[in-house]
Amino acid sequence: MQSWKETFGELKEKYLKRSTERLAEILEILDGLFSNPSDAELIRRLSRNFHWLAGSGSMYGFSQVSQLGAEGEQYCETILRGNINEQPADVQKLKTIISELFAIFAGPETSNILPSPASAVSEEPLARPPAPLPDAGKASILIIDEDQNNLLALTALVEENGMSVKTSRNIAQAMAELQKQMPDGLLLEMPLPDGDAYELVERVRAMPQGEEPAIIIVSKQTGFLDKVRSIHCGADAHFEKPVDTKAMLRRLRYLLDKKRQDPPRILSVEDDPDQAAFIRAFLESAGYQVRTCTDPKHFDSYMSQFQPDLVLLDVMLPGMTGYELARYIRQDERHATLPVLFLTTQGQLDARIESARAGGDDHLVKPVPPALLLNSVSSRLERSRFLKTLLHKDGLTNLLNHTAFMEQGTATVSQQKRRSSGFMAMIILDIDYFKSVNERHGYPGGDKVLVSLSLLLRRRLRQSDIIGRIGGDEFGVIAESLDQKEAVTLATRILSDFAAIQHVTMSHSGFYATCSAGIAILDPKKTTLEQWVNQAYMALQEAKSAGRNCAVAYNPQSAKPIIP
Repeated sequence: MQSWKETFGELKEKYLKRSTERLAEILEILDGLFSNPSDAELIRRLSRNFHWLAGSGSMYGFSQVSQLGAEGEQYCETILRGNINEQPADVQKLKTIISELFAIFAGPETSNILPSPASAVSEEPLARPPAPLPDAGKASILIIDEDQNNLLALTALVEENGMSVKTSRNIAQAMAELQKQMPDGLLLEMPLPDGDAYELVERVRAMPQGEEPAIIIVSKQTGFLDKVRSIHCGADAHFEKPVDTKAMLRRLRYLLDKKRQDPPRILSVEDDPDQAAFIRAFLESAGYQVRTCTDPKHFDSYMSQFQPDLVLLDVMLPGMTGYELARYIRQDERHATLPVLFLTTQGQLDARIESARAGGDDHLVKPVPPALLLNSVSSRLERSRFLKTLLHKDGLTNLLNHTAFMEQGTATVSQQKRRSSGFMAMIILDIDYFKSVNERHGYPGGDKVLVSLSLLLRRRLRQSDIIGRIGGDEFGVIAESLDQKEAVTLATRILSDFAAIQHVTMSHSGFYATCSAGIAILDPKKTTLEQWVNQAYMALQEAKSAGRNCAVAYNPQSAKPIIP
């Protein structure tokens, strides 16, 4: 794979070639201004070229080019905001700026400029998205607690949520385990008998691969300074005793899921090829997926097809502004959590205010230091992902909630209409006699049953399948490339595996539960999402009528319409 230094060298060569062409165009514009210094269109074209130079110069090691470009752009904009007829362009002043630009690009030092931490980045980017965990296998958690009873309780809780556990009673045992293998997560209960838990976290973070595990501290120390110290030492979360176990597990799952995510998708809207190429190459070297939209007229198709996790917008674009695109994004409630970052040469207060009014999350002034760009992108993505998790995931099972599942279903139906080929199965599962489970074993028992089914679905289904908790005791699955027979076989196997699971609570040594399933195959030419879901519910009703604990496929001849 090509190194960043090699990529940067190639980009710089292209930049120098394009800059020579750009200067020739600027000279042509200047010739026109000699004869007509009040030509507003020529001044706009000149301002556009200065804008490109201002934004890209420092990216390629030419800080003086950015300064002169910004000076020229600001002068042109001042003229355009005033009365051009009364105060035409000072051609001589513009000629001086252009002469200095020519001198820079003609100088021998242009061939010797290499990327440096000040002008570009080092070989390794500063903040790379975490490498994904392998799809197979359970997440491994190391629990460190002096108290044996606490250790057993935490172990049972974590194992019930589908993770494998190792335990240690003190720091010495923990370090021995960490030397053997770095786990995916650590749970530390404070205090520990042989040292400071905060120092242990610092030691872990300093070890090879020590930045990877999710680390949660559980402590009786509830003061503000204790929580700050947790953050300072490198822990990801601090929970007070008595701990809210659901909140703690939610946070742990969220931290572990970060490592299972595909690389975030970034859409860069930039019409200057030099800046666009640098931004794309730089962010791709940091592990992100990047697409570049050079013509804002195509912005909508990029949004719908690429579905970015973050958008970078230049302000000055042909035919419209970045502010207008940001307002377009914010009109769609589906993009409420989508981060929008402005990259612009306009650093004035009114420009920053306009960015905020348009719905921007950040306003970065070109030339943007690469380290600032990278960290702004990573922090905004992290915040957005956490908000989406709160909005789209069910707190108990960590599956999609009803709204998010239906949104995925809408997208699936639309996609199948375009494809017009392949099977798509909807499976709806409902736990049998769930009200009785809650009455006999309490709500904690019901929760255990729900979590067990959610973990089973995660284990038995593919990464590409869509799984959601769509009701109190109802789960939905959208499975690609399964015909009716295959879907029934899959659902029957899931029902059999679920019926064999023993559920244990504090007051009951063990009990069993079953569920029923209804299956419907999508006909994209005739069926809407609502009809598809209703067909699966009709099949589920037949399964309930047939004695429960079975899977039934939708049959239009025997089905009775219902409203789920």
